[in-house]
Amino acid sequence: MHVVRRDDPRYMEAVVKKKSQEDPREIVIREKTAAQMLKEEWARDAFARIRDIQIEYLKDAVAHADDQEHVHARTQNTVRELSSLLRSSIVSGSEFLKEIPRGSPVLVATNHLGAYKLVGIKPKEDIGVDIPGYDAMYPYLMYFSALAPVADALGDTIYYVSEDFPGVFGDVHSAAGFVHVPPASIPIEGGRTAVLTEQTRATIIRHKNAAIVNFPEGGTSGKYTDLDIYDLDPFKTGGYVVASELGIRIVPVAQYFDKDKGMQLCVFDPVVPPQGASKDVYEHLAKNDQEKMQAWLDVCRNRMK
Repeated sequence: MHVVRRDDPRYMEAVVKKKSQEDPREIVIREKTAAQMLKEEWARDAFARIRDIQIEYLKDAVAHADDQEHVHARTQNTVRELSSLLRSSIVSGSEFLKEIPRGSPVLVATNHLGAYKLVGIKPKEDIGVDIPGYDAMYPYLMYFSALAPVADALGDTIYYVSEDFPGVFGDVHSAAGFVHVPPASIPIEGGRTAVLTEQTRATIIRHKNAAIVNFPEGGTSGKYTDLDIYDLDPFKTGGYVVASELGIRIVPVAQYFDKDKGMQLCVFDPVVPPQGASKDVYEHLAKNDQEKMQAWLDVCRNRMK
């Protein structure tokens, strides 16, 4: 299987372009997210602190990018710190996690809530890393830190799947154990799902107790539909194919940010997609999980009106 080298200028250019924060739709969804999540002083203080912590984390991780053990340990500790600041907790479905053997690898499928968009940084100003054209970034950890209580309940370390990052930030991303998605504009022999399967397999081999967070919408909720931050896009099936190939569970988890209580998590019944299933089977599983999450999010949203 062949992937264009990450240090290839074409690859770097594609990653930088994909990571732009100046897309008008990106600005709109960021404003919508801020309007709903930063209503209370405690939340504004928490997100300000999270931004500072992520800058500290990235400075240290960049300085130790070639020390995988150091980056991994710092990452896991910082994730728990951010999760605490978010007041993240499981409010429903914890019984499903008790049925899973502790330390089992799982894929955590969750809604692509844009909380991470509220803590963007400037790589050159804040970290001292100057990558041409890469003037702003969303640090990795806020993409998935809210899911830490799920990993902790399973006795797992926590990782996530993301579009790739350029230069040394991509190196840190790999050192932390994360799975990266090559840009869609880069041709990949065998297809992107096969690449993700192999990366996920490698993560599980290195960390047998891995909870790997993925976002089956494929983009931030509401961004491309001009809807609310809790209006979910249809779920793609890539994660279900990966779980099927590797024989591991998918654990669906919905995230909702309560302005008074913090991040609320609802866990739904896990499933191991059957190996060699048809596309229709994967689509049915994905649609079922999306509908369950949407129903719960609608209840939360209506309760807050």
